[in-house]
Amino acid sequence: MDPVAVMRAARTVRDELGGMPGEPPAELRARLDPLLAGEGTQPPEPLAEAVIALVSQYGPAWERLCQLLGQDAPPLEEPPAASTGPLGRVPSGPGAAERAASVIGRLTGAFRRRRRQGEGSGARQASPLPLIEAPAEVVAGWGAEVEVGLTTETAGAAPYGGREPVELDIQIVAEGFEAPGGWRVRLRADAASPYPRAKVGLVATAQEQPVTARQIQVVHAVRGQVVGFGVRALAVLDSPGLLGRDNAPHPVAGTRVRIAEAGQAPDVTAVVVHGDRPGRLWWTYQSPHFVTPDQAEVCELGVRASEFGRGLAEQSLPLEEVGSRVAARIPPGFWELLNAVAGRIAPRRPSVLFLSQEPHVPWDLAVLQHPFDRSLPGFLNCQAVTGRWPLGGNRPELPPPARAGGRGMAVVYGGPHPHPLVSAFGARQVSPALGEVLALLGDPPDVVHFATGGPAPESLGRGMGGGAFVFLDEPGDCQPFLLAGACAAVAPFRPVGDGLVEEFHRRALAGEPPAEVLRSLRCVAPATAPAYQFFGNPWLTLERDQPVA
Repeated sequence: MDPVAVMRAARTVRDELGGMPGEPPAELRARLDPLLAGEGTQPPEPLAEAVIALVSQYGPAWERLCQLLGQDAPPLEEPPAASTGPLGRVPSGPGAAERAASVIGRLTGAFRRRRRQGEGSGARQASPLPLIEAPAEVVAGWGAEVEVGLTTETAGAAPYGGREPVELDIQIVAEGFEAPGGWRVRLRADAASPYPRAKVGLVATAQEQPVTARQIQVVHAVRGQVVGFGVRALAVLDSPGLLGRDNAPHPVAGTRVRIAEAGQAPDVTAVVVHGDRPGRLWWTYQSPHFVTPDQAEVCELGVRASEFGRGLAEQSLPLEEVGSRVAARIPPGFWELLNAVAGRIAPRRPSVLFLSQEPHVPWDLAVLQHPFDRSLPGFLNCQAVTGRWPLGGNRPELPPPARAGGRGMAVVYGGPHPHPLVSAFGARQVSPALGEVLALLGDPPDVVHFATGGPAPESLGRGMGGGAFVFLDEPGDCQPFLLAGACAAVAPFRPVGDGLVEEFHRRALAGEPPAEVLRSLRCVAPATAPAYQFFGNPWLTLERDQPVA
């Protein structure tokens, strides 16, 4: 494993600790910070090994680190060994492995077994992989030739699914570099060239440290719809004399490029990726209606994204104030594109998808200064049909599913009486006891609802599978569900208490897009309901055999 990539991924994990379940994040942060501070002064390989050994003892953080590195997490019962010494305290001693083997780890393993069984049940067309060919080291001020495009593990596969030729746009984001020839290239994938590629010239800018970990990120889009993402780490040096210390090829992490899955694109897609310092994000945009700028826009939160998100979730803060604070952080290019799109497609409401590496900030709650429809609340998720989807690792896949099943429902509920969803939709009620939930996950229905009083969704989500649609009554992290295979999820970012659950399921199971159902229901109770967030494709619909009464 490349030490630069490990340290880069570990810094991202450290920034996201505030949003991870359980108590260990505070302890992990205290032990991880000294190791991260040693970068540039300590030998890189032992330092990276110490970081891996530490993070491997904390289930959610270990899962996230492996995701960023493009790896499947090895069993937590066997954390990697690392050397001790001046690098900091490396986890050891009796009980360490048992602490790492959490419920989350057990559930993750159960889902992975189910997913592997499903993948092996029939032939599956291999989608291409993102190509990022770049030197492992670059000297500040020097030019570097980077090759981007598509590659494959399977000879002879047709990435475009045998259809007509496809125009593939590749957006590049690379903090600490300049791109004299532009940040975006367009390639043509066809029978003659199923894996096209192009060279882009980048120039590393001056830096303060002798060695700085950077990364090149690429976003693949077809007709305005994002269909793939890749990232590759590299080191930027302040002097040619440092060349040769790290010249091994760096692995490319990210999703497969699913050109064949390109369908109806959201009207606006905002791609939000981490910058090189806490609280810095870079935004780029895609739209089927306009050619968008190729230069990424910076967003400075002022604090770590997790801290910013926690501050917004305080119950005492009115939603209008939350929306104003969020809107103030969104770059101006987003608003310019959204307004232009809204004017072009009127009177239809625009659809907006946020593809974000950070899971904490409720971007869809932003308040518009000039609402499209002044008869509705000014929140973005009331004015537009919004969705959100994780970005950064090899899961979940892109684009988010546009169709899913709605033929069965389970409700995880521990109340003394049957939950209302049992009589309204024939839902199967499942006790929140761990054994009952594990049995449910062995053969999950199409819709799974975690009711008030149910178990912690953050833990259970890592065992979800089968493309289920997930609804959380209480605030919870939806990202683990999506990483584990859920097709979409709904959850409030803070307690709501509004009785919209039955109406939501009735309309969604009748064929209305869940994102549009949620948008309209938010408008009914604007003081609280806009806190509900939708994680999925704004165009997603659920298919059900029987009509809903």
